Amino acid sequence: MIDKVDILGILIDRVDMGQALDRIEEFIKLDTSNLVVTPNAEMIIRATKDPKLREIINSAQLIVPDGAGVILAANLLGQPLSERVAGIDLVKELLAQANQKDYSFYFLGSAPGVANKAKEKVLKKWPKLTIIAHHGYLDRELEEQVIDEIKKEEIDILLVGMGVPLQEKWLATYLDQLDIPVGIGVGGTFDILAGNKKRAPEVIQGLNLEWLYRLLQEPKRLGRMTALPEFIYKVLHQRLK
Repeated sequence: MIDKVDILGILIDRVDMGQALDRIEEFIKLDTSNLVVTPNAEMIIRATKDPKLREIINSAQLIVPDGAGVILAANLLGQPLSERVAGIDLVKELLAQANQKDYSFYFLGSAPGVANKAKEKVLKKWPKLTIIAHHGYLDRELEEQVIDEIKKEEIDILLVGMGVPLQEKWLATYLDQLDIPVGIGVGGTFDILAGNKKRAPEVIQGLNLEWLYRLLQEPKRLGRMTALPEFIYKVLHQRLK
């Protein structure tokens, strides 16, 4: 049983990258469907106001600490986590491992063309992978087609990039019936894999300022940044309690 850290009612698994990858490898060997979620400060704040999202996160089989704010919160609460396990890094590590282990992926999400572009870029780096890609703009008919395709192809890892909370709720609704070992909500990962957006330089990541780098790339995110001070305030309140 993995130890957990309670941050505003969200139970984060105390895992590092290696442990997270080991757990996912175990999931692939099991005959069950397993949800992996990657909460950051913004997702946690959203979950405090969305009981369904909170329930989905806390019932997931793996909940990794994505975001410098989560690491800071754990430290403030006296329950330090060993390292940040960013969703994009987790995906890249999984792709690298899968290139040697014959896992199959389904990329679902982002605007039309993005997931396919991400697939092409990934296959240039890891040519042994099996990847099917589809955009995330689904009406009911397209959704049924995607579900049928996923069932037919016997996918090992389903990556869904529809944004929070849609991707988590979509996975919670369909993962069991898709009979896939692992489903992960990956946010904007396909845009990064496709080269449409750039990841912050490592020095910026090391300073825990990746959120600022993303804000400079996408000023429209400014409204969402109000979640950060709210998150810290609520964590400090939890510590005092």
